[in-house]
Formats: sequence, structure tokens, C-alpha cells
Amino acid sequence: MKLKRIFRVSVAQLCIGVLIIAATSFVGVSQASGAKTPSPKPTAKKSQTVNKKAPAKKSAPKKRPRYKPLPTTPPKCLPKVPKNFDGVYISTPKGDKELICVLAQKETLTSTIQACQEKVCAVIYVASSTPCKWWEVQSIVVGKYADVLGNLQSNAKGSKAGELKTIILISKEPVEDYAEILNMKAFCRNDALPEKIPANIFTPNPELAPSPTPSTTAS
Repeated sequence: MKLKRIFRVSVAQLCIGVLIIAATSFVGVSQASGAKTPSPKPTAKKSQTVNKKAPAKKSAPKKRPRYKPLPTTPPKCLPKVPKNFDGVYISTPKGDKELICVLAQKETLTSTIQACQEKVCAVIYVASSTPCKWWEVQSIVVGKYADVLGNLQSNAKGSKAGELKTIILISKEPVEDYAEILNMKAFCRNDALPEKIPANIFTPNPELAPSPTPSTTAS
């Protein structure tokens, strides 16, 4: 009998323990389920900074380089005309280098100087303090033995006041005869132009003209 009581008591105590454990677990579960879950704090939205591109700067237009106009006559080639000169200025080239430099400036001079490969020539510079309609240059042609072969008149186009002009004098004497053109004098002309210009007119020395042979008389 006592054993049955003890067994019943123990069984009852065991059931009570189980009930207590279940109750406590139920309360824990209910408390856990009833607890409010903390809501996440609203995070402040970061201001989205828009990287605005700076407006592209307009590039300034490139400045074109300014080129100085080339001189029509290189200063080292031609002699300098005296300032405030009065009347007519005349000069001759100094050396072959200056002559080649001057002739290379204009095609007309280069074509004219070709005649000097066969004929005796001379080159002069002229200028006038007043405008010239045309130029006249008087000279003499001297032979190998200093005898005057004749006179040479050279006509050339005109020039402005103070303008330096190159004139080529061409004789009829072949280069092989070693003749020269000397005693050059320039005249600034403003009268009527000659029929042909430019021109070189050679007048032989009458003293050097061969004397006519006497004709034979009939017997």
C-alpha cells in the first residue's frame, strides 16, 4: 500500500513538475512573442550630390602669325641711294656677287643678261630725285687697244622719284674682242617716248670706218 502511495505521489509530483516546466516555457514563449521587435531607426538620406560638369571653356581662336612681306629688293644687293640727293644718281655693281644677286631679282633682267654671254655688256644703277618717263644712258665702247669703237645709246623704261633702277647696256662687240663700255652718263627724260624701248643703239666711230678704195680710171 505504501509503495502505491509513494508511486502515486512521485507520479503526481512528476506531473506537477512537468506542468510547471511547461507553464514557464509557455510564459517565456508568450513573453518572447509579445515583445515588440525594435523597428529600425530611419536613416537620414544622404543628399545625393550631383557632380555638375563645369561648362567647357570656349578656346580662344588661335591668332594667325603675321608674316612680314618680303622685300622686293634685298637690301644687301642694291646700293643705298643717298638721302635728299638732287638730280641724277648713277652707280655700278661692286663685284660679281652683287651683280648676280641683283639679276636674280627679276626674270626680265635674267633674260636680258643672257645676251651678255656673247656681247660686251655693262650694268648700272640709276635714280632721280624727280619722276622719269624714260631713261637715256650715253656711253662709249672701247676696244682692246683703247681705241673708241663707237657710241652706245641705251633707252630704258622710267622710274618713280627716288626709285633705284637697274639698266643693262648691251653693245654689238663680241666678248672675245675684250672691249669695254665706259664713260656712262644717265639722263632722266620726260619728253615723248622713243619708238622702241628698251633699246641699245650703237653708232660706230667714223674715224675707224675703212677708207674707200680709189676706183681705177679707164685708160
